[in-house]
Amino acid sequence: MNKFISSTFQRLFDFESISSRLIVYILLASSLITLLGTGYQLYADFRRDVDQIEERMSQIQSSYLRGIVNSLWMTDLRQAEVLLEGVMQLPEIEYAEINSPEGVLLIKGELIEDQFLENRFPLRYTHQSEVFDLGELRLLASLNDVYARLWERLLIILLTQGIKTFLISGFIFVLVQFLITRHLSTMARYAHEVTPEKLDAPLVLLRHQRKDELNEVVVAFNRMRKSLQDYYHQLHSELTRRTSAEKELLGYKDTLEEQVIERTDELRSANQKLREENRERTQAETRLKSSLQEKEVLLQEVHHRVKNNMQIISSMLRLQFRNIHDEQLATLMRDLQQRIQIMSMVHEKLYHSTSLSHIDLPDFISHLSEELLSSFGITSDQVLLNLDLDPVSLNVNYTIPCGLIINELITNSLKYAFTEGRKGRLSIKLKILAGKRIFLTVDDDGPGLPPDLNWQNSHSTGMRLIHILSQQLKGEYSLKNNNGTCFELIFQE
Repeated sequence: MNKFISSTFQRLFDFESISSRLIVYILLASSLITLLGTGYQLYADFRRDVDQIEERMSQIQSSYLRGIVNSLWMTDLRQAEVLLEGVMQLPEIEYAEINSPEGVLLIKGELIEDQFLENRFPLRYTHQSEVFDLGELRLLASLNDVYARLWERLLIILLTQGIKTFLISGFIFVLVQFLITRHLSTMARYAHEVTPEKLDAPLVLLRHQRKDELNEVVVAFNRMRKSLQDYYHQLHSELTRRTSAEKELLGYKDTLEEQVIERTDELRSANQKLREENRERTQAETRLKSSLQEKEVLLQEVHHRVKNNMQIISSMLRLQFRNIHDEQLATLMRDLQQRIQIMSMVHEKLYHSTSLSHIDLPDFISHLSEELLSSFGITSDQVLLNLDLDPVSLNVNYTIPCGLIINELITNSLKYAFTEGRKGRLSIKLKILAGKRIFLTVDDDGPGLPPDLNWQNSHSTGMRLIHILSQQLKGEYSLKNNNGTCFELIFQE
């Protein structure tokens, strides 16, 4: 309690404090209000006193003026003087004077130089409807008592209002100091003294718990303190973690620098080895390219020589064929020559192709079919050749068997389907199926195979050759006899 009283008096004379400024504002406002109220009250009292004096003047006019006029008309100055003394007995009347046209007749009291109220009453006497001017009555009422009473009232009002204002201001000052200012000082002192190490201690005000504005400030202050405490702990943990991480990074840095140096040496050595290997590989590639070109030239030469040799064999068979008079043997020799010609054609295509292992199968089939039609002396007016060929590039190991099969099928059609000048149609289809399978069909619209022919067990050289070559291609084939002969073959490269 003593500490509170001491603090209160210290703040009373500390004009920078809120309490002192509040007292000053209250005193100024109270003084202004007191002055305005006092001024209005004094003015009202002054007007009341003046009105009372004027009312007495009116009483003099109604009570004494008639007697004074009659006394003057009767020239009874003694009676007029008595009446004038009666007027002087009235309060605040300090001077009375009766003037006539000839001069001053009677004077009572002392003439007032200042602070007076003057009133003049004409003295007229009416006789037989005629008015006679006898002079005038001059009265002076002193205002000294009025002003004295006003000053007395002013002092009393100012004293009482001052004491009341001082007491109320003091009470408000103590109340504000007790309810607000001391708690603000406590909060300011807490804020000045708080440190990260003291965030555990909450802000507590020495007062009863109330749910008012100060309590809201304390709650907000403690909530902020708790947030700062959590943030400080988090920051401290983060700083500790970062310090530890920096130490680890410094260790890693030294280790990493050593590893980088070692790795750089290894990379430099490996790079040197790679350059040497690259140089050796470039030299090997150059040798391989040169060897490959030599082999390609050699392979082309081989294909060319094989084609020439087969042409020689075919020519020899043709010469031998001219000396054979047996028709069956001549037919066999012609078929053999044709088959050799097919293989020669394959090697010729390879010789002229950019690829030494694959042949454009549609181009090969088109050329083969035209060669066969020409060799049999059949024109397009007699047999209409229909080609429906998908683009297929086939390996030479598959092209020769496929070409021989097509040769046998076209030859059989030309021999047996279009005899004695019979006209018709010969169709060859080459399609690509799913899974990179190849579908080949050769059909004609001739009379077809004899009904009693068992083509699967036929001893014909051509049919046996077709069967063997189909197995070589690992394909599946079928022969249909429906409005002509239709051969179907499915194989996969």
